[in-house]
Parts: sequence; structure tokens; C-alpha cells
Amino acid sequence: MHLKIYRLNLVFWITVCLSLPLMGESKPLLKSPQVENPKSLLFIGNSFFYYNNGVHKPVLGMVKANESLGKGHRFRNITINSSSLEWHDVESYVTNEKIGSFSITSSNKYKKYDPEKYELAIMMDCSQCPIHEDRKELFNYYVDKHSKTLRDNGVEPALLMTWAYKDVPEMIDGLSSAYVSAGNRNKAMVFPVGLAFKLAQKELPDIDLYTPDKRHPSKAGTYLMAAVIYSSVYNVSPVGNSYDYGLNQQEQERLQAVAWKALNNFIK
Repeated sequence: MHLKIYRLNLVFWITVCLSLPLMGESKPLLKSPQVENPKSLLFIGNSFFYYNNGVHKPVLGMVKANESLGKGHRFRNITINSSSLEWHDVESYVTNEKIGSFSITSSNKYKKYDPEKYELAIMMDCSQCPIHEDRKELFNYYVDKHSKTLRDNGVEPALLMTWAYKDVPEMIDGLSSAYVSAGNRNKAMVFPVGLAFKLAQKELPDIDLYTPDKRHPSKAGTYLMAAVIYSSVYNVSPVGNSYDYGLNQQEQERLQAVAWKALNNFIK
């Protein structure tokens, strides 16, 4: 019975969305998140998020290095390798009070936490899902579905625009258009990481943003993604941020500048 209802809803959604201009949008309606200085972020996605020990860690590091943002930020990364948004049970992520309820410290001490109350959730789909002929309607369907679920539970949704494969740079045109259209439709901010990758490849060709598979982010790629997220969420420049991610200082500074430039080009 539930499967039948799901299919009917999906068919109805596809019929409606085919009459809408899902492609072709280039400018976001939302320039910044509606929640100011969110303390609790949820990252929902796949291996693009968890490579290099997780993008949430350098984002948090940059936040902690900015004293004006205060203290008490807690970020949660929930990822499934190769996943699409269809795989994620988002409602369970924001209603399960056991998630993030404890940690075991480096000194082996058990520490309890109050249930996490996420303020902002950042979603990404699989690398080709927004543009693949067999997946793009499902991308839009699940962005809409999960955005509603998040809002119903008091969490602001946001989207992370992924990047083109290193050897298929033209992918970014479709990805950018798909993410901006979905973000505008759901009144959700889009973080233009894919456009930052494109700009960095043009302006910083000596910095390789990819692993040898030409898809996943190198450490420099993860840092660039983190800088865009940090700037997008907190509406501050990453330029001069002192957090040390383990890249050389000059490389970090150059990536910071590209992240800030890409964001401003996107939202202006």
C-alpha cells in the first residue's frame, strides 16, 4: 500500500515538474541562510563529504578560528558511499535523539550530550544524479521531499552544488542549473562549490583539486569546499582565516581567495 502511494506521489510530482522551468536558472534567490550563525549543522550526502576525514572538520576548524562566531558549534556528518538523496531517511536523522548523544574522548572518558537540535542541513546528491536522464526527476523529487521534512522539524534546508569530473568539465553547466533551480524552488540557499572548483582550475591550475579517480576531492579540494561552506553559512570571508588544515599556508590562502570570489560572483 505504501509503495503504491509513493509511486502515485512520484508520478504526480514528475507530471507537475515537467511543466516547470527546472533547468536554465543561473542566479540564486537566497543569498544567505535564513538562520544566523547556526550552531548545529547536519551534512547529508556521500563520499564527496567524507573524503579526507570529512569536510565538516575543516568547516568547524574555520568556525572555531573566528572568535566573533562564539562557541558551542556542533556538526554532524551522515553519509553513505555512492548514495543519492533517495537513499537517505532524513526524517530519522532529525528525530532520532540517540544521534550525537555521547562521545568517548581521547582520554577514554564517556561524555553525554543533550539531543542535537539541528538548525541547518546541507544536502548533496550523487555526482551525476541532478543531470542524468534516469535520475534528474528523482533528484528534484527528493530535494523537495527532504526540504519539507527538514522544515517540518525546524531545520533549514540548504544544497551543496557539486563539481564536474576533472575530465568532463562541461558537467558543471548542468549541475549548476539543476541545483540553483531546486534551491530556488525550495527557498534554500545553494553553496556554489562546483563553481569554485571551476574557478580554481582556471586561476590555480597548479593546485590539483582531485584524487587520481578525477571525481573525489583531494585534500585541497576538500579545503576549498570547506571554505565555500564556511563563507556561505556564516556570511564571512575565509580570507585570512588562521585554521591550519595541513596544506601549506600559501596554498590555503589562494584557495580562500578563490572560494570567496566564487561565492560573491554567484550571489551578486
